[in-house]
Amino acid sequence: MDTLARWIENENTESEYRAIDTLTHPDATTALRFWARRPQDGIRIGRDVPSRAIARLLSHVVVYTPLKDGSDAVVHLAGTGLRMRFGRDITGLKLSQIFVPEDFNVRLAALKDVIGRGEPRLAEVVHRTGDIEVLRLELLTLPVVAPNGQDRWALAFAFYF
Repeated sequence: MDTLARWIENENTESEYRAIDTLTHPDATTALRFWARRPQDGIRIGRDVPSRAIARLLSHVVVYTPLKDGSDAVVHLAGTGLRMRFGRDITGLKLSQIFVPEDFNVRLAALKDVIGRGEPRLAEVVHRTGDIEVLRLELLTLPVVAPNGQDRWALAFAFYF
C-alpha cells in the first residue's frame, strides 16, 4: 500500500462525502459531454465504454456491479488512477471490503440511487487529518447498462485535485 493510501486509512483521518450541484474539475466537462450524448438505450459497457471520447479519463473510472440482493456491489473494473487512492488494484473487491462501514453505507446508497433513478450523481469527497486536507476528489457516477443489455450497473469517474 502506498503512502497516500496509508495516510487516508489512518485512524485519525476523517472522510466527508457530500452531494454537490456542479463539478469543477477540468476533466468533468468531458465526462458530462459523454453522458449528454448517450444513446437512447443508455451507455452500455463493452459497446460505448471504452470510448475515444473518454479515452484519457479511463484510468479514473470505476465500474460497479451491484449484487442481486442489493447488499453490496463489486468493482467490475477499476482504472489505474484509483491506485493513488487505494494503494492497490481494487478490481474484484466488494465495496464493503474497500470502505469502512460509515463510508460503505453512504457509497452503496449513492450507487443504488444512481442505478434506481437512472440519473447522474455528483459528489465531493474530502479526506482530512486534523486541519490538513490529505486528498480531495469529485465523483461523477453514471447509470450504465451491463454488457448483457439488461442489468444496470454504475460507472464512476474520480477526478482528483
